[in-house]
Amino acid sequence: SAAHVVRARDLSGHTPPPPMADRGRVGSLVCSCKSAAQKEWRREHEAHRQRITQVQPASDMTAPSTMGMVHFRTNLKRERLLEDRYMEIDRENQHLLKKMSEAMKKPNPYILKPDTDKPASLNRNARKADLTRITQENQRMLKAIQLTKPVYDTKKWEEGFQKSAVLLKNVCAYPVITRMPRTASSPSVLMTIEPETGAGATGGSASYAAAEQEDNKHVLKEGMRIGEKYFLLEFTTDGRALTISAYDGDSQTTLELVVKEKKHRQLYRELNGDYSLMAARIRVDGDRLMVD
Repeated sequence: SAAHVVRARDLSGHTPPPPMADRGRVGSLVCSCKSAAQKEWRREHEAHRQRITQVQPASDMTAPSTMGMVHFRTNLKRERLLEDRYMEIDRENQHLLKKMSEAMKKPNPYILKPDTDKPASLNRNARKADLTRITQENQRMLKAIQLTKPVYDTKKWEEGFQKSAVLLKNVCAYPVITRMPRTASSPSVLMTIEPETGAGATGGSASYAAAEQEDNKHVLKEGMRIGEKYFLLEFTTDGRALTISAYDGDSQTTLELVVKEKKHRQLYRELNGDYSLMAARIRVDGDRLMVD
């Protein structure tokens, strides 16, 4: 019995194992199988969770009604301290402004007043005379420089160069192309093309006649291998049409190509005004020059 069990625990100092259940009776089992036991446990667990959601707290955790009072929402002491601080700052600013205005009204003690009784300078007349003399000397030197004729005459140099070029062309068997190496100077010369006009836009014979009448300017003189032959290329333009001449020294023949103004402007814009790149596009088709 229960009394015997309590007495045995007290005497021995430890709890004896529970008595064996009666395995012969079905009614002594709580659940008939494992699945029924899990179902029973889930049902009790859901009931426990439901009871927890319905539990009401014993203590009131809501904010008290006194929190809505004015002295809780507004800190009057802090506002009073801020107001006193602002008044003190305003008073100090007014005091500083008053000092600044008084200092501005007072004369500057660091500025020395000139003594009107003494003369401004003891050698004023002498310095004035020296300045006048220097100015006159500078004017004389400037006039002498402007009236002096130059020793070197650039016009004579240009005429001598032209005569030398004519003599050199007469004594040479092949056309002379004088230019500096690529490392020192670029063989191509950038030339500004004149804006299009009504007569230039039409092209045709009018452009060619104007090109013949005006002095053509050389924009490129260069030797280049085109295909299997070596040609001496010469580019001349009057600002509108472009004339390309290619001289073959082996056969002593010259091929010419006239690029119309429209095509010339298109190539000029594509190659950014570099005629050496335009020369790289030249090819020989039979006895004709072609520009790709």
